[in-house]
Amino acid sequence: MKRAVSGQGRQAANSTAWNPTGFWWCLDHERVENPPDAPGHRRLGPYDSADAAADWRRRLENRNQQWDDDDRRWAAGRSETP
Repeated sequence: MKRAVSGQGRQAANSTAWNPTGFWWCLDHERVENPPDAPGHRRLGPYDSADAAADWRRRLENRNQQWDDDDRRWAAGRSETP
């Protein structure tokens, strides 16, 4: 079942198309939503809590930093190999 989003003149995403449990960060509305009100390609999640969904950017930056650090260590180890 689709429902209209007030003031936006468009149809909201059909929440029966995915598991509505959990919390999502909506890239369109820039907020935590439960259930999500955007299609899958416009949201991140599901997260276990609203706080975890709101913290997505810090977690992403920390994970990317860890991967960059791992890559540097790997590259340094390769350059020491004869």
